[in-house]
Amino acid sequence: MVTVSDVRAIILAGGQGSRFWPLSRAALPKQFLSLGDSGESLIQATVRRIVPLVGEANMRVVANRNLEPLIRKHVPNAKVVCEPMAKNTAACIGLAAVHALAESPGGDPVLIVLPADHAIKDDARLRAALSEAVERARAAEALVTIGIPPTRPHTGYGYIKKGKALGGRSFTIERFFEKPSLERAQKYLDAGGYCWNSGMFVWRASVILEAFRKYLPQMAEGLDEIRVILESPGAQEKEARVHEIFSNFESISIDFGVLEHAKNCAVVDAEEFGWNDVGSWDQWAENFQRDSDGNLVKGQAVVIDSKGCVIRSADRVVAAVGLQEVIIIDSGDALLVVSHEHVQEVRKVVEELKKRGRTDLV
Repeated sequence: MVTVSDVRAIILAGGQGSRFWPLSRAALPKQFLSLGDSGESLIQATVRRIVPLVGEANMRVVANRNLEPLIRKHVPNAKVVCEPMAKNTAACIGLAAVHALAESPGGDPVLIVLPADHAIKDDARLRAALSEAVERARAAEALVTIGIPPTRPHTGYGYIKKGKALGGRSFTIERFFEKPSLERAQKYLDAGGYCWNSGMFVWRASVILEAFRKYLPQMAEGLDEIRVILESPGAQEKEARVHEIFSNFESISIDFGVLEHAKNCAVVDAEEFGWNDVGSWDQWAENFQRDSDGNLVKGQAVVIDSKGCVIRSADRVVAAVGLQEVIIIDSGDALLVVSHEHVQEVRKVVEELKKRGRTDLV
């Protein structure tokens, strides 16, 4: 069983979720939205499901400083680790690791790294998978990820090819694969031995920092200096130096920067627990029951002779006539209309609005 005293939950909450425009904005990113029927925000749900495993005192949320007020509003009991600026997940996770070590003199805490914006249906099964990953990380110099059993040839997720069995539901990782074409995803499904990469990770703080030294040495050097600052008196007075160090870090994901190179990766092939990374509006819709025509309607709408549509309205009525596989999202001040085929490209709208200076809409 997990001993909570040496485990920290690291909740990554710095992203904007631009594919969730027009609801997700810089001032209110996706993780702070309630996208289900419960009224609970995604970050609140993430914290709620992990507290039984680690305890409230061991909860850490990592995000940009400008999001700190929102974090304290949604999860007031969590400790906040502020990034000086957005630098992707490698720098974010590295910063969390040195903070964990600075807080644990002589210790080497196990870190459970979780995105703040995933949806889970079976919390108990998730915790069981994480518990096995914690024991694996404790017992070996392993970088452990949680693998999701694929249920269909999904092109929006990365894949992991499992290697040698390690006991329980754990395996070595033979290789990581990026988001595939539909044809390749079907081949993975037919072949077996693959799982979806959930983006949930478990490792000891010292082990992930050693991986940084091997594969991101410049970042590791900066993290070492930040750790010295954190462990020294008057650390707050040296905040400008931490900002300077962090600003020079490469903006790279933990997958590209470390995991795809490391030889000590393992995966816990979890039992199905109803995982959804809620990465786009079509994936959001997977959490709800559709009607007999395959339509999903949240809010006020009139739908006539339409099939496979997703409609989310604010205060006004949305009417859809003769549409097929179209997503309509009304936020009140903006309206998104996009085909299912192009739903991953919604972030281009945000980029275009920025170019036009419409900061009021992003």
